[in-house]
Amino acid sequence: MRKASIRVKNLSYRYPEGTGPALEGISFEVRPGEVFLLAGETGSGKSTLLSVLCGLIPAESGGEFSGKVEVLGRQWPVAPGEIFPEVAVGFQNPAEHLLAETVFAEVAFGLENLGFSPLEIRKRVAEALESVNLSGFEDRRLSELSGGERQRVALAAALAVKPRLLLLDEPLAQLDPQTAHRVMTILRTLANNGLTVILAEHRLDLALGFADRVCFLEGGRVAFCGPSKDFRPPARKFPLLPRARPGEVLISLRDLAFARPGKSEVFRGITLDFRAGERVALLGPNGCGKTTFLHLLAGLLEPTAGRIEIRTKAPTGSLLVGLLLQDPDLMLIRESVYAELAFTPENLGLSEKEIQRRVKLVAEKLALSDFLDRVPFALSRGQRLRVALGSVITGHPRILLLDEPTTAQDPRNTARLLATLSADLVIFSTHDEEVARVLATRVLRFEDGEIREVNK
Repeated sequence: MRKASIRVKNLSYRYPEGTGPALEGISFEVRPGEVFLLAGETGSGKSTLLSVLCGLIPAESGGEFSGKVEVLGRQWPVAPGEIFPEVAVGFQNPAEHLLAETVFAEVAFGLENLGFSPLEIRKRVAEALESVNLSGFEDRRLSELSGGERQRVALAAALAVKPRLLLLDEPLAQLDPQTAHRVMTILRTLANNGLTVILAEHRLDLALGFADRVCFLEGGRVAFCGPSKDFRPPARKFPLLPRARPGEVLISLRDLAFARPGKSEVFRGITLDFRAGERVALLGPNGCGKTTFLHLLAGLLEPTAGRIEIRTKAPTGSLLVGLLLQDPDLMLIRESVYAELAFTPENLGLSEKEIQRRVKLVAEKLALSDFLDRVPFALSRGQRLRVALGSVITGHPRILLLDEPTTAQDPRNTARLLATLSADLVIFSTHDEEVARVLATRVLRFEDGEIREVNK
């Protein structure tokens, strides 16, 4: 029997600012060539456990650490730099570890630091980009890529150093189903050739069939650890949202076109109306223009042709248009969750009593009541996304635009989040076709510069 790549015995950990253990009594082993899936609700401890395995905890974060952790024969704690490149990591938010200007430079960065020859670097970069379906992207600027494309660049950079152990936090979060299936197929093939893969993931429908074993966490404890064939994922239950008859036109698009300078058109000839009472889902592969479309509607970009007309006004004490960005961390600027939720109503000039009322109500709806005094960046990414959304909906927008609002959310929090969307018009992008089918009143699919209605 092959020696375990990872041994964890009775691991417990408490963050310096934590009121309770983030991990408690965790024990498991992972053998070479396994795909080991970490599952569990948002905030259950998956990202914390990965941070332990890559050496960030407790070396970088402090806190109370106990138990035994052995990775590739090394006893923990150990600094992350001591185990690279044998251990490579893909973090939850690709923006946290993409440093270069171009795709080639990003994927080559680790190889250059390891002293590989230019010829070997070019070879490995090409292989890594091909494996994540990004061949030909070498000269593209990272700032021009979609969230899903940046996520694949981060994965390619990790694969290029050919590690023995690959740790991935939500690698499928921003990927369309076809790309997600391709990535999981690649990981399975690499594991069959000896790579050990540990991934934390909410999209169990896409990941479960490729995993050897599953470790399901609840409140920082192991609730299940065993073969994937024996694991029964929690059922997805969605709220029954009211379906109002479409009312007045709130947004009108006529012959809309958009192209970035020196680039081909993203859209052309788009004519659409969006009405009060609609919940509109935007579907399509990574890089098809969903984010660009939402930014056009929000007024962050100007169309190159055609027009966008907003045919309504904001009620007193409310926003006209609220936008949730694809990367929620770009929206978090204050020192506490309460301050984030209060930010928009404060800027609307509301009374302190009304601000407190709105914050309390939204915090309850988004399961944030226990975190109001916490620093937002001490929370999991799924929790930070709910904070960012809360900072928008406390402004009671008439039109709500959401870019990937279900990213990093478990099924229960997805249902809870979508049940809070009470704006007159909601337009949201998603890769989750079940969410689109069940909760949207209307579905639009983006493809080859065109937008077409999907018959539900």
